[in-house]
Amino acid sequence: MNKDEIKIIKNTIINLNKKNWDSLKLTDVLDKNNKFQKKIKNKNDLFKHFNKYIDYLLKNNSSTVEKSTSKDMLFEVIMLRFDILEEMKIPIIKIFTYYKFKPNKLILFLPSFLDSILLIASLANININGIKGYLKIKGIFLIYIATFLVWVDDNTDGLEKTMNKLNKYIDSADEIFKKIK
Repeated sequence: MNKDEIKIIKNTIINLNKKNWDSLKLTDVLDKNNKFQKKIKNKNDLFKHFNKYIDYLLKNNSSTVEKSTSKDMLFEVIMLRFDILEEMKIPIIKIFTYYKFKPNKLILFLPSFLDSILLIASLANININGIKGYLKIKGIFLIYIATFLVWVDDNTDGLEKTMNKLNKYIDSADEIFKKIK
């Protein structure tokens, strides 16, 4: 991401701390001279860039992930993403609240979410080749979505509820994959 894209997303975060997603206007976050006005034509485009920004932060902060088993690294990478989300929880929840009952709009973001899941798998050193890799991607996607739903309501110190559920989901998926071998 370049500095202009980052500025747009930071403007979005600032504005979403004050207003809801549906009342947010592109003119609230885009500069008149910003060359990204052509790339961000509507709020769907803005949301995709928001997700791209989160991936950008995840990639930049991933050096803190300790090299170990893929299972442990998956836990660390997903929790790192939730730590990033925690810094912008109010705006994220406002966006989520808007889209959660609009599946026809939410489906537009599947390619962007898939990119995020592929990044998570890559950072966790998970092999995604072949049929097993395909199943792993689906599993990581389901684990992430289920954990996200816990995170939305998690007000514990250190995201304790989120960590416990994520660990449980990863353990369950690991047991399933052991049986597939």
